[in-house]
Amino acid sequence: MKLRQIQITPSGMLVLICWMAIGWGMATETKAQSPGLGWGHLQDSCEQFKRDFHRNRLWPAPFRAMDTAAVMSYFEVQRDNGWRLHNTLGTGMFDPSTNQLTDAGYMHLRWIVTQAPQERRVVFILRGRNESITAARVEAAQLAISELIPVGPLPPIYLTDQESPGSSGVYQTSVSRQITQSIPAPRLPPPTSGSSGSSSP
Repeated sequence: MKLRQIQITPSGMLVLICWMAIGWGMATETKAQSPGLGWGHLQDSCEQFKRDFHRNRLWPAPFRAMDTAAVMSYFEVQRDNGWRLHNTLGTGMFDPSTNQLTDAGYMHLRWIVTQAPQERRVVFILRGRNESITAARVEAAQLAISELIPVGPLPPIYLTDQESPGSSGVYQTSVSRQITQSIPAPRLPPPTSGSSGSSSP
């Protein structure tokens, strides 16, 4: 008599093992040899086995979201640092004698509070050499913001110790003028010998 070979799928094997565990748990509970090996304990073990089986079968898909979030969090920190530097009113944005906003500082402040994305409308002010200079800078920025936004909530102002990259408007104007003055006059290249004239017949 030839026996027929039966193929068991992974899901079928899982069901078979669970039923075997349930039967063993019922027998163990009947004998009551140990209170920790009762029906509830074996039912929890079966559920844990089933959960581990599916997690191992789907690996690494359940963990890709956590890895992606961990990688993207680094770029989010860099993005926040970039916006903080961009929204910083540094030394070149204030008049050194009066600690009031210069024209460049006022224009930059107006862009921050009116043109930047809504969630990025935060102003950072570089600390001065002492508390009086810092207070004067903050007061000048608050007055300018009140003029730009007369109604509604005002953007927050924070102090920072990191200078924003850049230079003063006076320096940039001087460089731009020198570049303009040093541009040579436009002229055509000298003609070549082959194109100086045509030969006579």
